[in-house]
Amino acid sequence: LDFVPRISYISSLDISPLRNLTNLQWLSLRGNQISNVSPLKNLTNLTYLHMGINYGISDVSPLSALKNLTFLDLESSKISDLSPLINLTNLTYLDFDDNQVQDVSPLKDMIHLTRLDGSDNQISDISPLKNMTQLIELDLDSNAISDISSVEKMTMLITLDLHDNQISDISVIENLTKLVKLDLDDNEISDISPLKDIRSLRSYLDLDGNNITDISALKHMKFLLELDLDGNEISDITPLRALTDLKILDLHDNEISDITPLKDLVNLTDLDLDDNQISNISALNALTNLTVLDLDGNRISNISALSVMLNLTELDLHDNRISNISPLKNLVNLTVLDLSENHISNFSPIAGLIDNLMEYDNSNQTDPPTGGADVNRDGVVNLTDLLFVVVNYRNPDFADAAQFGVYPDINEDRVVDIKDLIAVAAEIDADAAAPALRNNSVKVSNLTAANLAQWIALAKQLDAQDPQTQKGLAVLKQLLAALTFTETSPKTTALLANYPNPFNPETWMPYQLAKPAEVNISIHSVDGKLIRTLALGHLPAGIYHNKSRAAYWDGRNEFGESVASGVYFYTFIAGDFTATRKMFVRK
Repeated sequence: LDFVPRISYISSLDISPLRNLTNLQWLSLRGNQISNVSPLKNLTNLTYLHMGINYGISDVSPLSALKNLTFLDLESSKISDLSPLINLTNLTYLDFDDNQVQDVSPLKDMIHLTRLDGSDNQISDISPLKNMTQLIELDLDSNAISDISSVEKMTMLITLDLHDNQISDISVIENLTKLVKLDLDDNEISDISPLKDIRSLRSYLDLDGNNITDISALKHMKFLLELDLDGNEISDITPLRALTDLKILDLHDNEISDITPLKDLVNLTDLDLDDNQISNISALNALTNLTVLDLDGNRISNISALSVMLNLTELDLHDNRISNISPLKNLVNLTVLDLSENHISNFSPIAGLIDNLMEYDNSNQTDPPTGGADVNRDGVVNLTDLLFVVVNYRNPDFADAAQFGVYPDINEDRVVDIKDLIAVAAEIDADAAAPALRNNSVKVSNLTAANLAQWIALAKQLDAQDPQTQKGLAVLKQLLAALTFTETSPKTTALLANYPNPFNPETWMPYQLAKPAEVNISIHSVDGKLIRTLALGHLPAGIYHNKSRAAYWDGRNEFGESVASGVYFYTFIAGDFTATRKMFVRK
C-alpha cells in the first residue's frame, strides 16, 4: 500500500495502520470516532485531508508538518488551538467550523486561502484574516464578532456568511462588489445603505433578525433570487417592487400592512408574510406561480385573491379573520393547509380537497365578532359594505336593517356616522371599488361626489395619527376621484363653437371626449387650403371647455405668419369621430 496515492472514507477508531503510507496524497477520514491523529504526522505528501466530524479530536499538532496540504477539513471536533497549523501556508481550503476556537492569529499568513469556514466557534477578533485577499468564500457565522473592518480588502469574495454575530456596522461591505450570496441574519444591523451598490447579489441575501426599518438600499438588486427580511421592523416594502426575478421572499414578523408593491413579483414561488398587519391581499392575485404561501397571524378576512393560485401546495391562513373559504375550492394541488383560529363554520367548499392533504388543521374556530367592517356578514369587506353604511348614514332607524342581515353601526355607538364610514373604507380595496364607480355600475342616491367631499372633511377632524383613519381617508379620496370622473365625464364626444368668434388674433376651440382618443384639429381656408394643424396628442376622456384645456389657435399659419381676415373652417378628429365648424377672423 506504500504507493497508493488516495484513500477515502476509512471507518475506524485506530488509524495507526496509515502511519507508513507516506506516498498518500488524498485522505478522507470524515465521520469516524477518531481522537488521535498522530499516525498522520509523517504523511507529508498529503495535499488533501478531510478529518471532519470526528468529535474526539482536540489536538492537531501532529498535522504541523503537512506543509503540502492545500485542503484541510477539521469541522465538528473539539479543537481550540490552531497554532499547529501556522506553517500550512499552501492551504487554499480550510474548514474548522463547529469547534472551540477563539484565536485565529495562527492563520494570518495563509494568504492563498480561497475558502475559509470558521463558523460556530468563539471568535471575536478577525483582524488576523485581513490579508486573505484571495478569498472567494468566507463563513464566520455563529461567533462573537462585532468588528468586520478586516474584510474590507477581500474584494474577490463571492459568498460571505456572518450570520448570528454582534455586527451593527456593515459599511466595509460596500467594497465587496462581487458578492453573489450574503448572509447577515441575526445581528444588530439597522443601516443597510452600504449594500445599495452591490448589484452583483443574485443568489441569496439574508438580513433577518436585525433592526432594519428602511430597505431602500435594495431597490436596484433586480437580479436577486432569494431575499430574507423576516424579524425586522419594516413597514414600507415599496423598494421591492422592481425585484421581479425574486423566487423566494420572506417578510414575516415585520410591521407591513400594504403589500401592493409585491403585485408585479410574478416569479415568486415561495412567499412568507406571516405575523404582519395585512388585511388586503388583492395585490397577490397575479402571483400564480406561488407554491408556498404563509399568511398566518394577520387581519385578513377576504381571500378571494387566492382563487387563481392553482399551483399552491402549501397554504397557511391560521390566526386571521376568515369566514368564507369558497375561494379555495379549486386549489387541487394543496398538500398542506392550515385554517385554524379563524371564524369558519362552513368547510363544505373544500370537501373535495381534504383527502389529498398530508397536513390539515381547522381547529379553534370562533364566531365572528358582532361588529366589524363586514356589514352584511358575507365574509368579505368591499364596496357593498360601504354602500350599506352610506344608505344608513345618520338614519335613526338603521337598526331595522338587522332583519336583512345588515349591521352598519360598526363601532356600536348607536349612530351611523363618519367613524363607521372610515372603519369600512379602511378595510376595502379601493382599486377594485373605484372602477365600479367610474363605470357608473353602482348607483346609490347618497353616494355623490358632494357627500364624499363632505365626509372627507369630517374625517379630517378625527385622529389624524390613527392608521385606520389614515387608510380610510385615503380610500374615500380615491373613491371621490372616481365618482367625480363619473359625474363630470361627458356621455358623447363633441366639438363646440370657438370663442371669441369673430376674433383677432386668437381663439379657443372647446370640445369634449366620451372616451380617450388621439386628437387633431386642422384649419382650412374657404378654398380648402390647409392653414394649420394642431396635434393635441392622446387625451383622456373629459371636458375641454375652458381656456386652460381647450384647443388654442393664435391666428397664424404653419410658417408663423398672421392669416388674413375671412372665413375659416376647423375640423376636429378624435378617434373615429369627426366634426367641422366655421369661424371668422376680423381685423
